[in-house]
Amino acid sequence: MRKTAAIPALALLLVTGCSSEATEPVAASAPASASTTANPSAPAPAGSTAETVALDSAEQTCRKLLGTDGNGPLYRAIYFVKDNGSTFGFEGSDGTGASALYTEVHGIADSAPEDVDTMLKELSAPIGSVIPLTEGSGAAPIFDIYAWRNAVSEILAQCAPYEATVGDAGAAPAAPDPSKAGEASAAFPGYPLVVNAASVDYRVAAWFDGRLVDRLMVALAPGLYAPYDPNVPDLSAYYVPGGVAGDRAMKATVFPGSGGAASWSGVNPGAEEPQ
Repeated sequence: MRKTAAIPALALLLVTGCSSEATEPVAASAPASASTTANPSAPAPAGSTAETVALDSAEQTCRKLLGTDGNGPLYRAIYFVKDNGSTFGFEGSDGTGASALYTEVHGIADSAPEDVDTMLKELSAPIGSVIPLTEGSGAAPIFDIYAWRNAVSEILAQCAPYEATVGDAGAAPAAPDPSKAGEASAAFPGYPLVVNAASVDYRVAAWFDGRLVDRLMVALAPGLYAPYDPNVPDLSAYYVPGGVAGDRAMKATVFPGSGGAASWSGVNPGAEEPQ
């Protein structure tokens, strides 16, 4: 499947599908002549010169979105929307950076597989809605927060498996630090504990989708999680920076210097955690 790459940079809706140009039938009585013979050096007909690009695989698209150390356009697009459950806002109230981020996501979507392209359309919708603020129109941003959350969940679930190899793939995984469990318990009474995935932030649940046994996680600190393995009942064994996901500020607190991968703003403790 191929799609045209000539798309306006700030269009709100991303183009999906492939285009085809109808060929006008030639009358059966028209004789063949030198003038109608294909000439490789002749100029192409109008409308047939648009540059086309092969679609990326889902993995290639995800690697572009993830970037490195939690700074890819996927993280920045999610961070851009301040999702407070029943309300939402934006990282920059004046829409600063919206145009550049929208263009970057739009460019990735241009060569993404059709199913991912559709999700990126929803992901970019709130970013595009903020752009008029930077142009002085003062229009209030309007978008479907529920469709956006669904798109975020689907993209995170699809791209999470590729995060582990982004950046320094040759680095050995860090060993568990049992002392971290004691520190977490002292700083955050009641942690660590096992919780159901349904009780945690939708971004974390999506990130670990497909890697959970019985849909269980270990809450390491408020808003910070690891997938639970029933063969590893010692909860202190889950304090490994590379295996956790959740709130960005909390991750930096519990695992200083661990980077921003698999972390987002505003991941609050789930319903089954100490309140």
